[in-house]
Amino acid sequence: MRVIFIFFLFLFYYYSYTEGQQYYPIDPTGKCEPYIGDSALTPCSKYLKNPNSIYVSSTANQSTAMSSLNLYFSLLGGTSASCQNAYTFATLCSTYLPECEVFIDNSTNKEIAMPKRVCLDTCSTVSKNCEISSYFDCNQLEPISKLPLFPKDSTDYNLTTYGGEFNYTLECYDPPKSNETTIIGYCPFPLVFRNRTIIGKGNSLDDSESYGYTYVSEDSYCTIPCPAPIFSEKQWDNIFDTSDAISLVSLLCSIYLFITYMVINRKRNKYDYFFSFFVLSIILMSVAGSIGFSVGGTRKLICPEINRRGMYKDPAVAAAGWIFQFAIINAILWFSINSFELWFQIKFIKRKLNLLKFYIPAVLVISIALSVPLSAIGQYNAGLGNFVVWIESGKYQNWFFWGPLGIVLTVGTTFIGLVIWEIYKIVSSSNKNDFFKLQLKPLLNMLLIYLTFIYLFGYNFYIHNSLNGFYGSSEEFKNCIISTDGKDCRIQGPPYSSILMFVFCLRIYGVYCIALYGFSPKTRSIWSNSIIFNNSMANKLKTLYNSSGTTKGATSSTDIKMSTNYNSNMDSGGGKSSSMEPDDIIIR
Repeated sequence: MRVIFIFFLFLFYYYSYTEGQQYYPIDPTGKCEPYIGDSALTPCSKYLKNPNSIYVSSTANQSTAMSSLNLYFSLLGGTSASCQNAYTFATLCSTYLPECEVFIDNSTNKEIAMPKRVCLDTCSTVSKNCEISSYFDCNQLEPISKLPLFPKDSTDYNLTTYGGEFNYTLECYDPPKSNETTIIGYCPFPLVFRNRTIIGKGNSLDDSESYGYTYVSEDSYCTIPCPAPIFSEKQWDNIFDTSDAISLVSLLCSIYLFITYMVINRKRNKYDYFFSFFVLSIILMSVAGSIGFSVGGTRKLICPEINRRGMYKDPAVAAAGWIFQFAIINAILWFSINSFELWFQIKFIKRKLNLLKFYIPAVLVISIALSVPLSAIGQYNAGLGNFVVWIESGKYQNWFFWGPLGIVLTVGTTFIGLVIWEIYKIVSSSNKNDFFKLQLKPLLNMLLIYLTFIYLFGYNFYIHNSLNGFYGSSEEFKNCIISTDGKDCRIQGPPYSSILMFVFCLRIYGVYCIALYGFSPKTRSIWSNSIIFNNSMANKLKTLYNSSGTTKGATSSTDIKMSTNYNSNMDSGGGKSSSMEPDDIIIR
């Protein structure tokens, strides 16, 4: 009787154990095959435990797995630093490309393939590190078997049908814990990986952003490339090359004009000083635009590294930013002074203003006050999506540039309008068309400069009003790099043509001035009366040339006299009754 009781008790426990045991089903289509290789987004070859044996079946092939992995690896660029390590990569790869375990049926020599699933604790650790616990459920079940996708310790199989054990146990996979400290240098293109240092007791990341690195999130290792992918590389090269070329040409033109009107000009009047100081401002602006040549061009100045923008800590960047701000403030102030002086001389022909000695210190003080403090607080930095080193903060831009520029534009608009009105009254009342022609050049100079300032002012408001739209495109950019190789993915920004126009307006002033004044009669007169063409060597050459002309009978006289009426003062910015042109060139 006791024996029967024990027998039934054994049957009860056996039945309870076998019925309560959860066996994972064997998929007859399952098999082992080598890893098909990495894609542009998925680098699993280094993180699979056995890449020569990957489990696949009719419902889970490697192509489908790679599509899912491409998606997840693309998202890793925006995850926290604690997520971007070998432990995460190995877990992710082994989840979708599980190692294949083989059991051989001795009666038929048939291979029975089974996947080695990732452990539940492993999944939970990775989802916590990557901060995706609310999006990814590690307790989810497999769709067919309704058993855990991530087993706690192992998966059990009943292989009695294949001549094996009824409780064949396969341990789950947990990558080596040492991999958690192995940082992976991976980011989806065009993002660029940069290892960040963990500092302090709070395990906070370093301040590498203050050195010009822009990360996609506060604790990510992936940085945005420089220049930002607003345009193609070819378009960016065109923008930088255009800036370099115009800056250099403008520099050479403005140096030539400054030498002409300030250095070799023997009879300088106050309008020549006004013009020369404005040209000096253009020289400095052009120097700021040409500083990039010292480091290999504007691209290298704006982007010293592929993922770093130039900052005030870079000497060339700090110099370019301060010189540009100081110079452009100078330029707009002298523009305002010129517009006022032009109006005053037309309105009050017989009255004189001698304010130059007040203008010079006032312009210097204002220019220094609006440029030096920005250097002290490190505001001169390059932008990821710009071609110029300038003020970083929009708040400081408004205080130190756009506000003053708005005042100057208001003053300039007023006086240019008054100039046009005075000219109209004079011409309509006396029919003095010659007067209008004499004032055309300084007026045209004022208008051209005025229009470029207007464009800069308007462009700034356009950019600020469009920022929400630009930032809103980041989601489209992220979706693009997830679904493609990233080469054609763009962040929405200002139109390419508007940036080129911005380059033109910032760098063109020297070309403007030389087009109007570089070859004018007064300019030619200054050079012809300068020491360069009036020295012993030049006189000998002129005598020799004149003697040769007399011998050939080419001229009836060798007495050539050039006289210039320097009462016409306004070719360099305004005058009593004329432009800067000489009134007469007498040849006799």
